[in-house]
Amino acid sequence: MQRRAFLAISIFALAGAAAALAPLLTLQEAVKRVEARYLGRMIDADVVPGRPTEASAIVYSLRWQTPRGDILRIRVSAIDGGLLDVDGQGMLEARRK
Repeated sequence: MQRRAFLAISIFALAGAAAALAPLLTLQEAVKRVEARYLGRMIDADVVPGRPTEASAIVYSLRWQTPRGDILRIRVSAIDGGLLDVDGQGMLEARRK
C-alpha cells in the first residue's frame, strides 16, 4: 500500500503543471464510471502514468472481472474520468446495454 501511495505521489509530481492544478478523480469515482458501462467488479487497481498516445498524464489501470469470469483491463483517466482503453475477452458480453 505504501508503494502505491509513493507511486501515486511520484506520478502526480511528474504529471505537469496542468494536471497538478486539476483535482484528480478518486478511484471510487473511476469505478463508478466503469460500472455504468460494464457488468462486473473491480479486482485490482493501480495508478500509472498515461501512455504517450493518451490524453491523460495519470491513469487508473483496473482489472475488472465480468459476471462470466473473464478479466478485462480497463484504463480510466484520473484527470477527467474518460475510459481510455478496454481490453480482454468477454468485453462485448459485459457491456451494459
